[in-house]
Amino acid sequence: MTPRAPVAERYTRLEMMFVAAAREMAGRGVIFVGMSYPLLAATLAKLHHDPDLHFCTEQGIIDWRPPADLERAPVQVSDPILNIGAAFLGDSVDALGSLLMGGGTDLAILPAAQVDRFGNGNTIAIGDYNRPVRWLGGIGGNMDAACLAKAVMFLVPHERRRFMQRVDFITSPGYIDGPGARRRAGLDPQGANLIVTTLGILRFDTPDGGITGSCEAFLDTIYPGVTVEEFQANTGWPVRISPDLNVLEPPSQEEIDLLRRLDPTHVHLRERGDV
Repeated sequence: MTPRAPVAERYTRLEMMFVAAAREMAGRGVIFVGMSYPLLAATLAKLHHDPDLHFCTEQGIIDWRPPADLERAPVQVSDPILNIGAAFLGDSVDALGSLLMGGGTDLAILPAAQVDRFGNGNTIAIGDYNRPVRWLGGIGGNMDAACLAKAVMFLVPHERRRFMQRVDFITSPGYIDGPGARRRAGLDPQGANLIVTTLGILRFDTPDGGITGSCEAFLDTIYPGVTVEEFQANTGWPVRISPDLNVLEPPSQEEIDLLRRLDPTHVHLRERGDV
């Protein structure tokens, strides 16, 4: 019997989100890695959980193979550090065209300022699109990835303002407005999708990628020390709870040490604004 790795003595909920996301990526094949949080989570996954992951970004970095002694994770999708060890250096046409449109992406890992109960993401505007309260960073490759990847994982800090009954604007379609909506919009079924947060993991009731089932997010896993009541209080709709609710295993000290080593200046490991 393999002994369990020592559990980290101290860690933040933000760090727990990265650890949970990295574990979820293991064995997923070709991953399309978006800006911000996904970059650190995917680097942790590649170095600690699954060296055979094919790490790709919207700037045409295909199958990045970082060295074991990598000094830091990339800070953006065209970071020069991604040039070291990549199998192919292309451009957005290669990533968004050949990779995504060609059906070669198994999982897209994306950030979002808002997500909703049907798994839609918003990265462009808060409030009415024509008169927004605030413009956000923009779409980037989020729309292409959400439309074309075989499955999507969102990484979102868990705050009520972010977890909405309905996002203010859909930049990244999930199951849109329920069963059959992707097909009606001309999109292929997708899933199983998930949302990894700083409190737990939401999954979706859609066994066939959005044709049937409720297509609504439900709470599948919470983190150590998090209660269902806290999770619900920070979610903008009455979230359904899995009858087999899981509590995620705490991060190991090795996971936390590597995570912190990969972000020495806290580009990712800090509380931030909308995206």
